[in-house]
Amino acid sequence: MSSFTTRKLSIGEFFLSMAAGLMLFLLPNDATNQFTSEGVRYGFIFIVSLVVVGVLYLLVKRYEAVGTALLTMAWLEIGGMGVGIISGLIQKGGAYWPKVKLYLLVSMFLLWMIPFLMVLILRLTSFGNTDTNENRKSFTRFLILSTRALMVIYLLVLLFRLILPHRPHPELDRQLYLIPYTRLQACIGGTIQNGPEKIIWNGLILAPLGFYFSLLTSRIRLWHVMIISLALGLTVEALQYLLNTGAAAFDDILLYAVGAALGYLIVKLLNLIRSGLTMGNDRDMMSFEYTPMSRLLPETDSSSPDTPEEPSTQDETGPSA
Repeated sequence: MSSFTTRKLSIGEFFLSMAAGLMLFLLPNDATNQFTSEGVRYGFIFIVSLVVVGVLYLLVKRYEAVGTALLTMAWLEIGGMGVGIISGLIQKGGAYWPKVKLYLLVSMFLLWMIPFLMVLILRLTSFGNTDTNENRKSFTRFLILSTRALMVIYLLVLLFRLILPHRPHPELDRQLYLIPYTRLQACIGGTIQNGPEKIIWNGLILAPLGFYFSLLTSRIRLWHVMIISLALGLTVEALQYLLNTGAAAFDDILLYAVGAALGYLIVKLLNLIRSGLTMGNDRDMMSFEYTPMSRLLPETDSSSPDTPEEPSTQDETGPSA
């Protein structure tokens, strides 16, 4: 991965970013206290998070400040859930089984997605004076911080929606669907309860991993992502069968791979859009590998002096969240 130098966030900017992260963390609970309708709650979260992140960016004018806020929010979520689990174990002992409402998990994802999309739009539409090496460095740092936050949220979703809700049942008969498309047909036909939702869930469960792998390096190819996702899917389904925590199906493995490929292709599509908007001068916007503008400019005439390449030094982006 290429290293790069960028101006540090000042102490004031860093704590302002953390304060914004705290506000984002508190939003789902505030929405629950003020509104009874779940739809209204999500609307409240959308509007307020947009305002919080917008004000933060206007004050700091650096993309990584938003990334710091997202990472702060994600770690606070882990802390809050940890406290809840410890409290439940103290009160109920062995009878306690951790549970998290779907509303909270969806809210966490929204609180990550809305700021991410806002910064992404700003970066996609940056031209001229706003498309500088400093801004490119800032966006690369934002990608690193925001995807760390995404991975934290992603692991929480896996833990509380894929692992903990399904206790082992060794006394029950195991379900195994080895013939392709049989479980898909059962889900679509209504034979399996909440079949369409299960198809969507399995189709998206590995999308964040495909998204993340594509950002790591431009050397990652689609077939790499497919092989990794198929291996992970096979492992998940094998464990489900052995522990009898759910039906093991060949179709689910295929859906996992489709989701991972979708995440990978989203990154490639965004890079293609940016490349088209800049006439090919910004082909790797969505990458952890910072590419300075000097490497993308057309070659100058041989009689003119060469433009020295920016030195690569260790990343000094300021206090880590």
